[in-house]
Amino acid sequence: MNAAFTWQRDALAVATLARESAASGMERRVLLLRLSALPDELRREHHLRLLREALHPLLRPTRARLFELPSGDMVAAAPPPGEHLDLVAATMRRLLSDDTAVTEELRLPEQAAALLDLVAGALGLWAAPMELPAPATRGRPPTAAEVLGAEAALARADLEVHLRSQTVCTVAQGADGPEPLWQDHNLALGPLAEALLPGCDLSATPWLHRRLRSRAERRLLALWSRPEEVRGFNARGLSLLPASVLEDEFQRFDRLLPARARAQLTICFALADILADPGGFGLALRLLALRGYATALDGLGAAELPLLLPGLFGLDGLRLRFSRGWLELDAAAKAHLERCLPAERARVVLAGVEAPAAIGWGWERGITRFQGRLMEQRLSAGG
Repeated sequence: MNAAFTWQRDALAVATLARESAASGMERRVLLLRLSALPDELRREHHLRLLREALHPLLRPTRARLFELPSGDMVAAAPPPGEHLDLVAATMRRLLSDDTAVTEELRLPEQAAALLDLVAGALGLWAAPMELPAPATRGRPPTAAEVLGAEAALARADLEVHLRSQTVCTVAQGADGPEPLWQDHNLALGPLAEALLPGCDLSATPWLHRRLRSRAERRLLALWSRPEEVRGFNARGLSLLPASVLEDEFQRFDRLLPARARAQLTICFALADILADPGGFGLALRLLALRGYATALDGLGAAELPLLLPGLFGLDGLRLRFSRGWLELDAAAKAHLERCLPAERARVVLAGVEAPAAIGWGWERGITRFQGRLMEQRLSAGG
């Protein structure tokens, strides 16, 4: 793997960590190692290799993660209390003659926006203002007995109650109304988790959240594999974990679908899920391409768009979440944002469309595919 891709992947991973921490209230200690501030004679590859060799043994026995940014800086992140980060900082000062200017500590979620700005700066990019949700109210972690009960309940749960659907439409300038393209489906995992584990907080146990999500996705695929569902299959989209594509339920679903139906199904992957399982994503992407499915990068927002890699990770399309802040950008910021978009605007779906201004913003940039409450209202009203 070349160094440029590794740096970009690590930068995206740090940005995802910042956003997920802000959304869930998950606490992390972050130690920034500003190696870009060192004199040139201390930034040669030989010196950087010695620094890495000194730091990795300090972090390897812990749950800390070390990321390298394109600027040459490093970011170490760990759950609290994270005392080993103090040892890392002390080691850096010892190696660099007590130069404390090269180390800086950030706390998540409070300083998530500052961390994102740092990543954007490392990539040499302008970053749109980060829209941070308020940290969620924390409940208690589930017990082992509750987890077992939740998994048993999931096997009997009515998933249709937790399935959210919206229509992706083409809206051409001068047209009478939206033209439906496909129905997009997403499992509402928050309400589903609350129904299975009422009063429990899954933010501190991401493995459990992913486990329940995986089982819910596999159940949904099994439901879609019923003969009556296959016979009436229409154009649709579905967001999945990469690992779900490799499970038996998807394989059976795939065998039952005719080629025409496979071409009508768009499988979407969230950026965080790609970064969490790059190996599984690579296998899933190859399988879907061989079998004739369309694919898309799902739900990219204002915070992540400036960090988007060319080529969309090999995916066919991009579902972009509209941000009202984009209506107020100055000329330089608008130009940079447009450079971040895929050159082929037909690959972009603008989601979160709740007002005509969002459609106008999309039209100005050559986007004609939209999704959101305004589309549903217009379809219900007959245009």
